[in-house]
Amino acid sequence: MTDRRLANTIYLMYVVMNSYCEAHNYTKEQFMEINEKHDIINFVAECPELFDSMTRCEMVEEIDGYVART
Repeated sequence: MTDRRLANTIYLMYVVMNSYCEAHNYTKEQFMEINEKHDIINFVAECPELFDSMTRCEMVEEIDGYVART
């Protein structure tokens, strides 16, 4: 993975976490508890191209669907 791609993936993880917290009124600690159970951050890391063109709302919807499936 190139440095640029790695930086973009880390940024997407950050955006997903913040967007999910805002949408569900979660603290970062609550998000991390959910992440431990569903491995959300790893999901984003495995397919960052999926999230590249999404809006924050679409990201939250994608993560909601992912959590429901896991």
